[in-house]
Amino acid sequence: MLKVLKRVFNVLYPDRRPRREQKREQEFIKAANSLKTLRVTPEGGMSIDPEELRDQIIASREQLKHLVHRRESPSRSLRAAGDAQVEPLVSSTVEVPVSSMDCIEVVAWRRLPSGAAVRYVCLQSTNTGRYSVAAASLLTGTIESLPTWVDGNTNRQVANALQSGGLHWYATLSEAMDAWDAAL
Repeated sequence: MLKVLKRVFNVLYPDRRPRREQKREQEFIKAANSLKTLRVTPEGGMSIDPEELRDQIIASREQLKHLVHRRESPSRSLRAAGDAQVEPLVSSTVEVPVSSMDCIEVVAWRRLPSGAAVRYVCLQSTNTGRYSVAAASLLTGTIESLPTWVDGNTNRQVANALQSGGLHWYATLSEAMDAWDAAL
């Protein structure tokens, strides 16, 4: 009976959207219906277990990572010149004042042997090309379990790190993440 009504409705009110948009909507509906913990309230609200969503995102990233091409940093040419002058004089950690206009936010993830993941919010200096970790969150199966001073609002943590000027800058992103981990 519903199929007949649907056909009549489609004849009276055809969908005039482009075919690719209709296909995209159908794919979204199919993906939403495949979620095991999706709940819809009578008022039309939706809820889903964040762990399931996180697992779906991680699986999708793994499947599609071959499509992502790692591009060079926009400050690569500046970095080479800066490194030639600075490296012999100082260690890999450099203290320099940085304003919010001098940085690019970089989000990096690291999978731990326990299965948990760490999300690092890093800053890359556009002047030197160096990296610093401004905030991090540990994501486990059930809870986020870093100390409360780390778990707060990430945007506020990044702003505070920029304003305090106490960031430690490293030549590579992995060095910055390793230093953050060692400081915990």
